[in-house]
Amino acid sequence: MALLSIEFYVLAILCAFFRGIDPIFAKRGLESGGTWMQNTFQTLVVRTVLAWAVLIIISNGKQMMEGISIPTILLFVFAGVIAAAMGQLSYYKGIDRMGASVCATITNSRPLFAVLLAVVWLGENMTVSGMIGVVSIVMGVVCITRSKSGNITGWKRSDIIFPLFAAVAFATGNVIRKFGFMEDAAITAIQALAINDLAALIAVGIYGVAMGKGRELAVGNRESYRNFGLSGVCVFLAMFTLYEALIRGPVSVADPILGTGPLFTVIVAASVLKKIERITRGFIIGTVLIIAGVVLLSSMP
Repeated sequence: MALLSIEFYVLAILCAFFRGIDPIFAKRGLESGGTWMQNTFQTLVVRTVLAWAVLIIISNGKQMMEGISIPTILLFVFAGVIAAAMGQLSYYKGIDRMGASVCATITNSRPLFAVLLAVVWLGENMTVSGMIGVVSIVMGVVCITRSKSGNITGWKRSDIIFPLFAAVAFATGNVIRKFGFMEDAAITAIQALAINDLAALIAVGIYGVAMGKGRELAVGNRESYRNFGLSGVCVFLAMFTLYEALIRGPVSVADPILGTGPLFTVIVAASVLKKIERITRGFIIGTVLIIAGVVLLSSMP
């Protein structure tokens, strides 16, 4: 593998930072009376508006999708439905059930799935250090599951299905996106993001209406609107920096770096969410194991 640029690592770390503080705003919005369905939909509204606004400004409102093939557009639509719609629904439900710190950390087992998918589908290499990293991540997830961290009111072990499903969905989405960038060099990060988020917004809207929760998509109070809006801005910035990183480097390195996101989540949650979430020794050990696994995976040549 060729030596990766400094820009690649900076973009990946920025993505981890914005991803890390997103669940803090989401949890605050949920605690103020918002719902996970509202959280997902309203976050996507903000993301979609920002993505298309930037795209319109850059292209001067003309030929915004010029040169992009239909198959490439469909790839990013599919990635949006899988990751930004299904993955985000599961992710925010997990935050509601378990707490921001626990859900965010378990979801960041994503590199386990991203690396395996990248190796199988994209032909990227797996090394001994990568294998050790995978084991470390799995052990970290186990430690966190057995700890009593997260919501002070508690949570069921079966709730782990939500962050794990989100992890698989996010990993799958990242691999699909990388494949799209590899297949069509003409598409830019902002074009891909605009397609991705619009597809996800439509999918979540259809899902909400089909489940009889159409009204829940839009209702809320000032506090939930504010926090979900800030959550949307964070995810937009996270996804934009992720897409730029994927253009510059492989999924098997970019995605593990994103796994450091829980470090930012824990630091902020320890002070901002201390009245509604607890941080235990088992959780800290699990977080360290996951981050160690991320480091090992990201060091793969």
